[in-house]
Amino acid sequence: MSAGDALSTREGRVAGVLREGRDEPVMHAPRPFLHPVLTPGGQPVSDYAPADHPWHWGLGITVSAIDVPGQEDPVNLWGGPTYSGARGYVQLPNNGSQRVRSRRHAGHVVVQRIGWCAADGSKFLEEERAWSADTLRAGDVGWSRTTVQSTWANVSGGPLAFGSPTTAGRPNAGYGGFFLRLAPSFDGSSIIAPSAGGAGAVGEGDAMGTAHAWLGLQSAGASVLMIPSADNPGGPSPWFVRSSGTPMLCAAPFFHEEMHLARDAVLRWEWSLLVADGAVQEGAFRAALGAARAAAPGHPA
Repeated sequence: MSAGDALSTREGRVAGVLREGRDEPVMHAPRPFLHPVLTPGGQPVSDYAPADHPWHWGLGITVSAIDVPGQEDPVNLWGGPTYSGARGYVQLPNNGSQRVRSRRHAGHVVVQRIGWCAADGSKFLEEERAWSADTLRAGDVGWSRTTVQSTWANVSGGPLAFGSPTTAGRPNAGYGGFFLRLAPSFDGSSIIAPSAGGAGAVGEGDAMGTAHAWLGLQSAGASVLMIPSADNPGGPSPWFVRSSGTPMLCAAPFFHEEMHLARDAVLRWEWSLLVADGAVQEGAFRAALGAARAAAPGHPA
């Protein structure tokens, strides 16, 4: 694992360790990520390079298939093999990288300039990504919040298309977007989703691919809540989620349909991840959502 720096709140509490991913294997699509992601009590909720998917690393932005002008195959920034229709998953020479070009601190915010590159090193997208951390309290529950604000600028010279294995033909495999590989302690956890006037547990099959304003998971030792901004492109995000075997949570805007970015065009995104100690009550997820909306994270200078 590459070396990293603490991502801390204004009060100095560490929310996680931010890593650039420079030393990761090429076939795993090197990229920046946050690991471990920590609860207010210091419990890790993220996993790194599990045996089943060694290219899964903590929390980050990762896309499995991007059509880029001049590239024979879709650029894979997820890592590992690419889903290729009738051929299934095939390891292709198409694993790209997200390369951190520079970083600066704006108060407690870490701002990275990142080049998204194809396997041949050619840059097709320029990103500014701001990471910040703070603490929220909703009722009797304290949450640690990590927020990512991201701007994507197409510098490929042509149109880009962001997709997933599902857009390539594999049902219920629309992963890619804002992704958290959860710690093994979340195996068998409950999935919590919005319900009429509140929040409730749902089955994995009911949550997979559905669009919600937020989604959470609740294990015996910790709870996580992911909130995409209501202003993100495409409206409410579909979700890729697993709560057994390979626990993971992903706000997956390219799940069902490709998203297109014209030449020289720009997309802006914001996501937040809230984590708490213990198995909080279902209503606490809704309360945390309200607290997060009331206390919007600051923007970098």
